Amino acid sequence: MSGLKDFQRDTVDYILERYFGSDPTRRFLVADETGLGKSVVAGGLVAELIERLNCDDSVQRIDIVYICSNQDIAAQNLARLAGPQHQTHTVSSRLTLLGLQLPELRQHDTGGKPVNFVSFTPGTSFDKGWRTGKAEERALLYYLLKRPDWDGWQRKAALRVLQCTSRSLERFQQRCDAVAYRADSAGFEATVLEGFQRRARERKLLDRFQTMVDDLGRRTALTGSEPEQAREIVGELRGVLAQAGVDALEPDLIVLDEFQRFRHLLDRDQGGEAAELAHHLFSHPDARVLLLSATPYKPFTYAEESATDDHHADLNTVLRFLCADEGWNSAIRVQLSVYRDALVAGADTGAIRAEVRRLLLRVMCRTERPAPGEHTMLSEHITPADDLDAADIRSFVAMKRLGTELGAPVNLDYWKSAPYFLNFVEGYQLGHRLHDALQNGPSDRVRDILASARLLDPDVIVGYGLVDLGNSKLRKLADQTVGQDWWQLLWMPPSLQYYRLGEPFARAAEQQMTKRLVFSSWNATPTAVSALLSYEAERRVRKDRPDPPRSRLDYRTDDGKAAAMSTLVLFWPHPGLAYECDPQAVARTHPDRLMSLPEVEAACRARLGEALPDNLHGEHHTGERQPWRAVLRWPGALPSPDFTAADAVNVMQDPDTPEETYLGLQRHVEHVLTTVTDDREPVGADPVGVLDELVPIGMHAPGNVAWRALRRLVTEEDEVTPLGLWSAAAVIGDGLRSVFNRPDSMALLDRLDLGGHYWQAVLQYCAAGGLQAVLDEYLHVLHSSAGDRKCTDDDLWHLASTVWAALTLRPAPYVASNPLDYQRPIRIMGRFALRYGGRTDNEATADRTKAVRQAFNSPFWPFVVSTTSAGQEGIDFHTYCSAVVHWNTPANPVDFEQREGRVHRFGGHAVRRNVAARHRAEALCSPTTDVWKAAYDAARETSHLGDLMPYWVYPGPATIERHLLPLPLSRDLPRYRQLQRDLALYRLTFGQPRQEDMLTLLASTGRTTDMGEVIDLRPPGRT
Repeated sequence: MSGLKDFQRDTVDYILERYFGSDPTRRFLVADETGLGKSVVAGGLVAELIERLNCDDSVQRIDIVYICSNQDIAAQNLARLAGPQHQTHTVSSRLTLLGLQLPELRQHDTGGKPVNFVSFTPGTSFDKGWRTGKAEERALLYYLLKRPDWDGWQRKAALRVLQCTSRSLERFQQRCDAVAYRADSAGFEATVLEGFQRRARERKLLDRFQTMVDDLGRRTALTGSEPEQAREIVGELRGVLAQAGVDALEPDLIVLDEFQRFRHLLDRDQGGEAAELAHHLFSHPDARVLLLSATPYKPFTYAEESATDDHHADLNTVLRFLCADEGWNSAIRVQLSVYRDALVAGADTGAIRAEVRRLLLRVMCRTERPAPGEHTMLSEHITPADDLDAADIRSFVAMKRLGTELGAPVNLDYWKSAPYFLNFVEGYQLGHRLHDALQNGPSDRVRDILASARLLDPDVIVGYGLVDLGNSKLRKLADQTVGQDWWQLLWMPPSLQYYRLGEPFARAAEQQMTKRLVFSSWNATPTAVSALLSYEAERRVRKDRPDPPRSRLDYRTDDGKAAAMSTLVLFWPHPGLAYECDPQAVARTHPDRLMSLPEVEAACRARLGEALPDNLHGEHHTGERQPWRAVLRWPGALPSPDFTAADAVNVMQDPDTPEETYLGLQRHVEHVLTTVTDDREPVGADPVGVLDELVPIGMHAPGNVAWRALRRLVTEEDEVTPLGLWSAAAVIGDGLRSVFNRPDSMALLDRLDLGGHYWQAVLQYCAAGGLQAVLDEYLHVLHSSAGDRKCTDDDLWHLASTVWAALTLRPAPYVASNPLDYQRPIRIMGRFALRYGGRTDNEATADRTKAVRQAFNSPFWPFVVSTTSAGQEGIDFHTYCSAVVHWNTPANPVDFEQREGRVHRFGGHAVRRNVAARHRAEALCSPTTDVWKAAYDAARETSHLGDLMPYWVYPGPATIERHLLPLPLSRDLPRYRQLQRDLALYRLTFGQPRQEDMLTLLASTGRTTDMGEVIDLRPPGRT
């Protein structure tokens, strides 16, 4: 619980009291406002529950079941849920596969009671969805159904029935063999096997499957209706296996995270087979259920939404799930009705609110940020998209005509949603019709319409020519991002500077640069926006140089000898030199003012001069100086006396590095070890010249920057070795090498004309951008999210790997259709801006989605992420972004809170900038090595809002920016103003039917927002 803030600890304490106190409940809802850390609360509850169950002799194994809507949310939150306090075993699973995994959980040994986390997503575990499931599931069915009396033909026939979507019978056979080997080696859960066989017999599924096998006989393919019969029986068998898996689970706690996305599972009567299956799990006699959601029920619904969403009905469903007592539910309905009448009549509501609070606190609580006022951090930025041109209008006319011709009506929203809509029309009815028309040979009329439409020119794209962005909203977004020269930045300016930054970073810092998160209700928008913004950024970088430059930071060899030692010392962590050349240490000597870079470099030069070994310079030295040799001859180049070449080579490269590159690096590392011990010759005649070469590398070389940033996280109590620290720094250094070795980065530094060799330009760029302060801030953010525990080599390696993954994120290959030449699609690589969320939730998409989120939550590219509702709930985007662009006006006022809640979260970018602006001097004066911890500690001393300030709210020059881009003469702006008014009052309509009517009544009485009239559901410790 030490890592929780005060209001979070209050919530955990209250849940425990409700679970185990007098008149306990087994189901509880935490509905804290978006961004206040519900998953952190859940982690604190898990830790306390584990401590309690460890003392219960009747419990042999502790199982925590975590259910969320998609794999990226699971990846983000499972670590928080598990926490650092206990050894855990985490399994991302399907109910159908539990028979394979439960034996492994039982064998898991942590020295105490095993603690297991099993995560599910409803779409793959409870809902039937894709009936045939994954190949692994069907392979497991084969293992369970296989009979010892089958001959070879019958085994083949059974494989063909279960093959379904697997491409070849041979590959499916291999999958079956792998599953059988796993089941035979580790064992298969007996209770799952018994439950599966019993249910399958009861439903005659075993007989039906055997009949299909016999009917297929020696035939090599299913014919007629047999494929559909196979899919049907596989679906039923998967359902039976899932039910057996539920019966075998022994959950102590079930966490339903952002469950509003799978609310149907709560209603056993209306949710179908999926809800029935889920309730078998929820009703386990030993299980307690924790629901997490800022919007457990639709907080507000308009009349036109009632067919699909209804706040009143949703609330009643959730409350019935939490407590089945009809008397209690009836009492709440009565009190909410009385509350409505009092509000409309202008009467006092105090006693009524107190009674509603008393009733609801039995099963739920909710903490919110302070009411808008002196602590508000929200700022509104309305930029009219008023630069429409004739081509924009003609493009809509052409789209309209094409839709009419193809029988796929086009409305104005299509045109507003995305530039070059006909290039990004995949997934829309118009796209399907156009695809068919082009494949079958378009009519002359379709050809004429396409000739007049606004379309991307593939030849211009290939040559990095100028492309009109094709949409007034996108032009404005480009003005705010690419147009502000963000394309010149490889990372964000630091929030807390150690010295005055150089260009191109100084202007970005002065303008309070923050990343942009774009939300749209239209599926075409994210791809179009990301592709075209990325193209425009790269076009500016590669101006007049469309051909990519050759890699310049490879570890080249010449006749088998190291030939790129200057490159190596950029990314080689040198503990001795890094310690002497720390810009933060110099900044601490003058905490009250922001020093210039030359001042800081002069101070480092003076410090090095005092420690300069005599054997590094000598008057008799002749020939050209080699800076890399001076660096390696400086004492402390190796982390330990027994350091070997293998120690370095194994961490300074991508695991997928080609052998030639590996051998090149090995030659360079071997030369390092030789040079370090060679003290026969000086490296220069003049000590001033030697120092001039050492200072920029010691201060700004990425390897040294990474070593210092990681070292600041290590305390005397931690268990970090010098080799562990060095290895983690080398991993980050390799990631930064990959950044500067990209064609676009090389072209950028060439354009900036920084002078000297390329490795020297890299140093100048790192100096101008304050890379040390950038990495110090980024690693503080990552480390603080890991919780309070002793830091180890493994922890530093994990941090470094996270940084490396963000630095080496692959660009996205966006593909735009080309209606004028359908066989020649237009490919645009996206890096500056990326789409979050794909059209499917398979494992590949989930991995990519997670990678995009992690990179966006770093100071590096992408600087813009565009998404739909896929990123609207349960996802963190706040680390380096405090600006949300509402591409379209949301349909509901609550959507504003959900969207902006993605960036208004714990320790967000706006909060950090404000804390740094006010407490920089105090942080630099503190003896604490982590200046960010010191800055937050200083800010916390002045808080009168508990831990909400400064961790969630801290007013200052940086704000949570709400950006809107209304089109002229459109309904965008009037619609937004109406939503603003509704947003101010909608909380007063909690629990009410016909909320829109009630808002109208309240507005007619002249009532304004009064948080004192809102029902307070904070846990008792916070009232």
